[in-house]
Amino acid sequence: MLADLENKRVTIENERLEIASYKEEIKQLKEKLQTKQDKIQETKDKILREANEKARDILQEAKDVADETIRIFQKAGPGASMKDLEKTREQVREKISGHNSKLSIQPGQPRKKPPAPKKLKLGDSVKILSMGLKGIVSSLPDHKGNLFVQCGIIRSQTNINDIILLEDDPVTKPSFSPRGASGSMKMSKSYTISPEINLLGKTVDEALAELDKYLDDAYLSHLSSVRIVHGKGTGALRKAVQGHLKKVKYIQSFRQGEHGEGDAGVTIATFRA
Repeated sequence: MLADLENKRVTIENERLEIASYKEEIKQLKEKLQTKQDKIQETKDKILREANEKARDILQEAKDVADETIRIFQKAGPGASMKDLEKTREQVREKISGHNSKLSIQPGQPRKKPPAPKKLKLGDSVKILSMGLKGIVSSLPDHKGNLFVQCGIIRSQTNINDIILLEDDPVTKPSFSPRGASGSMKMSKSYTISPEINLLGKTVDEALAELDKYLDDAYLSHLSSVRIVHGKGTGALRKAVQGHLKKVKYIQSFRQGEHGEGDAGVTIATFRA
């Protein structure tokens, strides 16, 4: 009787130790799995950050060429050659269109469906997803879905699968006066641009894409300076905005807002004359 009880006790103790061993093994496996998941997420985040940074650099490169074109337009006088100006514009269009497939990698955001070709109309406000730019439909899609979108002074070729309609965010159209009898070419803008942009609540990628377009419009509208509201928070958005301003060639200087201007939650940027 006592021997049976002792055998049962030993058996139970062995089973308890075995269960404890299994639990420890499961715990270690969970920790290893979590470590692997963390590393995968870190790698994914790093790849996305690098891809987005590369995309912004590519877009900035194209914008630098566009800036040069803007200066040519602004300085154009009676002796300016329309043929040369059109050639420069075409080079800009080709450069930006050539970067379309490399731009704007946005993780974790649901993508809207492209508009149906029959529903798209001339003058519709759209966003080119691969470039992160807003513009106006200037030609209807052909049988392959290719069309032109006017983004500021740049007429960019894209595909209907790379655009979405902007129902509640109309894009103001730039107006160009044709070459007159004197041979001069004039350019005017009908933009009504606010001297302030509010980026509160946006991710860094969303904010920089919106800021990029806004700075173009503000510069073309001959504003001397703009007020960029990014908030204080962790400072990540402020750092990203100010880092981006350093890369924009037509920005002469920028500073943190003073007392009464928004302090550290605001950056004041001044354009080159």
